[in-house]
Amino acid sequence: MNEKNVIPPRRCWYIACTSAQLGRGPRAARVLEHEIVVYRDGGGRAAALHDRCCHRGVRLSLGRVVDGTLACGYHGWRFDGGGRCVHIPSLVEGRRIAAGCGVPALPCVERCGYVWVWTGGPAEPPGPPPEIPGFVGRRWSQGTVEHACDWLRALENNLDWCHPVFAHRWTHGLFYLALVRGLAAQRFELRCDAEGMELRGPVDANGEAGAGAVSLRYSVPCRAIIAGPGARRIVVHVVPTGPQRCRVEWLVSGRWFGPQIRTVRGEPAIFRQDRVLLESAAAAEADPQWRERSVEADAPTLLLRRIVELAGRGEWTAERAAAEPLRTVQLRS
Repeated sequence: MNEKNVIPPRRCWYIACTSAQLGRGPRAARVLEHEIVVYRDGGGRAAALHDRCCHRGVRLSLGRVVDGTLACGYHGWRFDGGGRCVHIPSLVEGRRIAAGCGVPALPCVERCGYVWVWTGGPAEPPGPPPEIPGFVGRRWSQGTVEHACDWLRALENNLDWCHPVFAHRWTHGLFYLALVRGLAAQRFELRCDAEGMELRGPVDANGEAGAGAVSLRYSVPCRAIIAGPGARRIVVHVVPTGPQRCRVEWLVSGRWFGPQIRTVRGEPAIFRQDRVLLESAAAAEADPQWRERSVEADAPTLLLRRIVELAGRGEWTAERAAAEPLRTVQLRS
């Protein structure tokens, strides 16, 4: 399957940046094909506009925030959070701003430590961005990593149970477990719902999960949640930003004390290990002699691709999910 042909769902909320990244000045961001600028208005609310001034096309992200409006750095034209031009310094007294002097705005909401934008076009979004389960009451480390690979590749990586043993030497619990006891046959359950899909296990022959069971969950359009035993939880959003480009927004919860969200600068080792391998795999897309092959352990990622493809066409519904059978996946890891 060629991921280049899989269209990311459009009528969805995507992350533009973390709340911590949005300071007093504007910030440029790319989401899908949208080049946007995000800033805080006079009330501290986040707003998102197309990142081009309607005057001469300069990026508004090169400007500054003035009295709660976004001022272009070239001629000082100012725009409010809805994209309306509210001030042109060169106009003499008595002259009015002409109709059509404005820039497109995207619905924008700040929630769960992120600034979200709606990419579904002019229609109003059906509701706010989905809550991150368990966000309130936990302490989180938060970071951002840019990847030079297709967004779907990076998303699949989070539903791949088998790769940590090999990809995450000295950084992942599964690597240490395999180091002690070797690879072992395991059974997992794979089920779908209206939000996406979940891989749960290991389970026994009766479908019962033990104390060390893990849940790998995908939710449309680009969220993966890895929930293991205890308090630890990893939440990943993979934002498409262009051909063979994506932005991985991650949250990791733990038992430490301190602020609810702690910003991590740079690239943690475990994310760097993934990125290097994913960017290597991205080069295969240009190799005419390469053909992808899959085995039973790849069932979760293959199902993920199908869900994303259906969601991109607006065809992933609760009824469609209910028609998907419960599957058992057997593998060695």
